[in-house]
Amino acid sequence: MRENALTTVATLAAAGGEPHSFQQIGEDTATFTYRGLTVTMPVVANLLGLSLTTRVPECNILRAGSVAEKALAYRCIDHVCSTCAGVRALFDPVSGELVLGVESAGFDRQFRADTLIDVALFMLEEGVMAARAYLGLPFTEAVRPSVSQWLGGFHYGEGFNVYPTASDAFAVFMRKKYQAEELSRDATSILLASGPLRFDVRFFGWRFGYMVETATRGFRHAVMDDGRYVRIQERLAQLVREPGNTADSGWNFRDPAGSAVAYFRPDGTFVVGEYGFGNAKTEENGAAFERVATRHLLNMRYMTFLAEEFPEDLYSDEANRPN
Repeated sequence: MRENALTTVATLAAAGGEPHSFQQIGEDTATFTYRGLTVTMPVVANLLGLSLTTRVPECNILRAGSVAEKALAYRCIDHVCSTCAGVRALFDPVSGELVLGVESAGFDRQFRADTLIDVALFMLEEGVMAARAYLGLPFTEAVRPSVSQWLGGFHYGEGFNVYPTASDAFAVFMRKKYQAEELSRDATSILLASGPLRFDVRFFGWRFGYMVETATRGFRHAVMDDGRYVRIQERLAQLVREPGNTADSGWNFRDPAGSAVAYFRPDGTFVVGEYGFGNAKTEENGAAFERVATRHLLNMRYMTFLAEEFPEDLYSDEANRPN
């Protein structure tokens, strides 16, 4: 049986236990409770993709008065995304509250979708607990689900070829669809290049989870300074447009309706990427892979525009070349 994310959550909630209290509010939104967290699901976003979000109201960028307080709040985003692979974090542009999510442009109808939802909810709870720990708030350990892992069988409808993990299948998809070249691989990532673009397809321990991401050192000289770091973060939450193109509708890395995972690693490297779930025994991975890849190519396109816009005190390839 193959189900989308919305139907799967509703079915799990009806069975009792966790999650529970599923309800649809109007035509656009559904909510449910998972281990004390109130989780929101936009209806449309969960028909082909996945969007599970919750809030940490104790962290609010609009209540941060000083530059130091704002930097602390923004660094909470970095901490969560660096330590909890695939979790997205942003500040609600209206309320200012910290919003955490497990979101993907591609989910589609999955075989054993209940297993993928169990993992996504664990990731979400893990993100909340990481944020609470960083903020000095009481927290508990997220409960890691006991799930059976498929031993290979991942594909995307290209024929008889199957791969041991979703990340392997996605990397092959990128090679064949976008003429990407595999440069190297290790136990946790596959490095690909397509023309001047480079990106990692990362594996985090779940055979069915993968993340495609691109990193840049260009901010490293600036992000250790609170003032410059806050300026960068505030710009990341605004619309980016192609220079000189007045018809461009733009791109927002922190769009509440988006799926980009954007954060700074502890060493100042900036990472932007997209998380995805693949599934064995379904050719529908191909459509899901396509949406994830398209989103990430847009991330890379608009990150190039943003890097060109920033002054050198905020972004500089030259100042951050490795020694």
